[in-house]
This record gives sequence, structure tokens and C-alpha cells, in this order.
Amino acid sequence: MRVAYLAGRAVLTGLVRRLPLAAVPPLRRYSPVRRAVRWGGVPRAVHTFALPDNPELRFVNADSQVTQQLYWGGERGWEPELLPWWRYACRRAAKVVELGSNVGYYAVQGGRAAPGARYLAVEPHPTSARTCRENLALNGITSVEVLAAAATADPAQPYIDLVVPWEQQGTPTVAFMARGSELPASMADRRATTVRVPAVDVRSLLDGVDVLKVDVEGQEHALLAASWAPLREHRPTIFVEVLPGTPQLRALLARLCVELGYRCFIPRPDRLVPLSPGRLPTVDVQGEQGTNDLILRAG
Repeated sequence: MRVAYLAGRAVLTGLVRRLPLAAVPPLRRYSPVRRAVRWGGVPRAVHTFALPDNPELRFVNADSQVTQQLYWGGERGWEPELLPWWRYACRRAAKVVELGSNVGYYAVQGGRAAPGARYLAVEPHPTSARTCRENLALNGITSVEVLAAAATADPAQPYIDLVVPWEQQGTPTVAFMARGSELPASMADRRATTVRVPAVDVRSLLDGVDVLKVDVEGQEHALLAASWAPLREHRPTIFVEVLPGTPQLRALLARLCVELGYRCFIPRPDRLVPLSPGRLPTVDVQGEQGTNDLILRAG
């Protein structure tokens, strides 16, 4: 399976990346072709690109699933149900902390929406952190600080080993800590490489936080549990990825609702769908609403 997957991706990638610039605009406009080629990356001749549905924003051509979805699909190509709520929350925040910034898509969107806010983007993978900085610079955003480190629950941990599964690209969308991660078996049980990266105590990042985004591939439960005191004090709006097979995270989110008075919602582009604490242990968020993310607001 691994060999077949890589071979198929290599063929599609080879075709797409050899496309001449003149051939690209019609393909980006024609939906059936766009859907077929978007998994092949971005043509090699493209160095930077504007989003097709928001040309004010530009991104560098990186070896990244996020980048290729943005190139072919624009804002509608990457978590469109979450974006309006992210902008809304950032505009009303004095301090934003994003744990797991990847190539900086949400940092660009949040930095553009709230140029006066203090924004800390934390990204452990060195290639992703570098790409995040490049995308911020490309859009003239100077209010976002990028911290190239992994947020951890252990204050005594100076480094962590970051596991990158075999099918991931140069700037991976999936990279997780070797120990203590809560992930579906389909994500965790794969051949992988390991990268050692600096670590930072999550508690040290949250003073005065108004908006907190957590997308850290299996460490959400540990980081939120370690952050209980600052969450209770500052009561930020929380954006969190919730995958299947995450009972510890789901139990902790239910505790936030019951003990700290948070209300939980499933984001849709035009509305927030309330989710009761009692449904958190078993709800299939992706199956019901087509998203992996939840939003928690202090009551």
C-alpha cells in the first residue's frame, strides 16, 4: 500500500508540477479539473500565488497539503467552516495564541483580521515554521511572532521527538510527539521519521490570552489539562481539533463545560451548532457536520 500510494502521488505530482504557467489559470477556474489535480501539488513554476477567492492574500509555494489546497481551492479549499469564526474571534482579541500553526494560514488570516492584537504562532516543525514566517512576510504582517518549538505540558522538557509519518510532505500536516499522544490508530501506527525540536512549557505562553487555537496532533488533552489555571483565569475562546479515538480530550472538554461554564459549538460557515457536554464522548463531528474542529466559548 505504501509503495502504491507513493507511486501514484509521484505520478500526479510530476504531471502537475511540470505544468507551464500559461496552462494554470484555466485549470484553477474549471472545477472538475481542479478537483482532480489539487492533490498533485502546485506547479513548480509558481513561486508565490494569490488565493483565487481572496487575491489580497498570498502564499509561498511549499511542499504542503495546506498549500496545495489553498492554491487550487482558495479559502474554500481549507476548513471554510472555521475561517469566519476565527476572524471574528481574532478581531475581538487583545492576545491570540495558536498552538500548531503549520504553514501559517490561520496566522495570516488572524494577523490580517486583528493587526493590533498580540499574536503568538507556535510551530514545532522547522520547515513549517520557516514557511509560516515567509507567508507572514509576504503579506506584510508584522504583528505575529513565530515561536519554532513544541508546546508541552512538562516544564522540565527542553526537547521533544516529533514523529512524522511516511506519507507526509516536506511541511507536514501530521507530526506528533513520540510519547503521550492521543491519536486514532490509523494515524499513529505508521512508519515514520523522527525530528528533535525545542520544547516550551505551554503555561508560559498563556498570560492574558483571549483566543487559543490548539491543533497539535494528539497533545490537545495534555496541553489543555496543563493550562487549566490560565483557562480558568482568562477564559479564552478555544478552537480545538477533535478526532475520533480521543476519549481523554473529549472528557476534558466536557469538564471545561461543566466546571468552567464553557459552551461548545460545531462551526458551520453560517452558524454555530450547539453541542451538549453529554454528547462529547461519542459525537462524530466529521460525520455529522464535515469538520474536525470545535469552538468553546466561556458562558
